[in-house]
This record gives sequence, structure tokens and C-alpha cells, in this order.
Amino acid sequence: MSKEEVLSYFYTNSTNYGVKRTLVILLCGLAAGMIIYLTYFITSEKVVYNRKFNWSLVAVLLITSIVMMMISSNIAISLGMVGALSIVRFRTAVKDSRDTIFIFWAIAEGLCVSSQNYKLTFTSVLFIAIVFIISSKIPGIWNRYLLIVAGEGIDRDQFQDKLEPYVVNWKIRTANKNAEREELILEIKTKGEIKLDVLDELTSVLGVESVNWVAESGETVG
Repeated sequence: MSKEEVLSYFYTNSTNYGVKRTLVILLCGLAAGMIIYLTYFITSEKVVYNRKFNWSLVAVLLITSIVMMMISSNIAISLGMVGALSIVRFRTAVKDSRDTIFIFWAIAEGLCVSSQNYKLTFTSVLFIAIVFIISSKIPGIWNRYLLIVAGEGIDRDQFQDKLEPYVVNWKIRTANKNAEREELILEIKTKGEIKLDVLDELTSVLGVESVNWVAESGETVG
């Protein structure tokens, strides 16, 4: 097969996209992207909600659809695009693994939309959205807290007796002490949420001047 015959095969076996067909694909992609947007918004557990990142997920889905339509519209050009895309490097670090999952989800839905498999697109995006929302609402079996205790001459036996009825287990993470004061940072695990009554019990211990507790959530504290 000659070079001209190979190029002719590529051109004749390409897909032609009209304006109407392209708009239908992009509108379906936008609808799927909005489902991802709402899912990220509902399931977000961060102290600071990143609205720009959420909108970027919609953009990733649409851009993926455009790239795939361009590749399928001309197989000859797609070979050059593979080489061009292979030199692109994204160096933005994604700190939360959950954000990485959403990026891959947006890319996968973009591939589904561009292939015009709308049943697969909306079935998969709705199913995954429901799984994310349900999993975000299910409480964990254990709750972890950081307990910061400061004072002077703390009665440790009394402190331990007051703490143990409220926790499943605990361990000392950091201990600081000088000639006058001492500070302990404990990691405690409880069933359900900790009650404010615990603070009243602990502050009544001899030598304890202040008690602070901070909830741990995944890789963040807040």
C-alpha cells in the first residue's frame, strides 16, 4: 500500500462533525460536568471550599471532549496530536487524593461524551455521584481528636482516670515540660463525637489550666 493510499484511507475513515452535532455533544458534556460540580460541592469536607477547582472539573470534561472529537474527526491529524500531547507536563501538585479522583472522573466522562455514548455517560455519572454522596454522609466508626492539655504539676493518674471513660484508646503524641509548666498533646479515639462534658471533667483535674481539642479529618486538621 502506497503512502497516498494510506493517507486516503485515513481521510475517508474519519468522522465529520457539524455545528449541531458538536453543540449536542458539548451540551451533554456540560450537563454531565454540572453533575460532577454539584457532587464535589455537596461532598466537600474542607474548611475552605475551592470553587475555582470545582469549575475546572467542568472545563476538563469539555476540553477532553473537544480533543477526542478533533482526534476522531481526522485520524491523520490525531497522529500528530499524540506526539504534541506527549510533551505536555503538568506540574501542579494535587494535595488531596480525592481531588485526583474527581479529575480522572471528569476525563472519563469527557471520553464517554465524545464517543456519543450518552447512555453510558449519564448512567455512570449519576451512579458515581450517588456513591460519592452516600459515602460522604456515612459517619465513621471512630472519631479522632488531638487533645492539648497545659498546666503546672498535672496529676497524671487523676487525668487518666477522668479521660478513659470517654475514649476508646489514646496515646501521647508530644510532651513538653520546663521548670514551671508542661504541655501534652494526645491523640484520642472516640465512638461518636466528643462531648463538651469531657472538657469540664478534664479541667477539674489538679494542675490542669487549659484543655483544647481539635478534630482530625483525613489528612487535615480542622
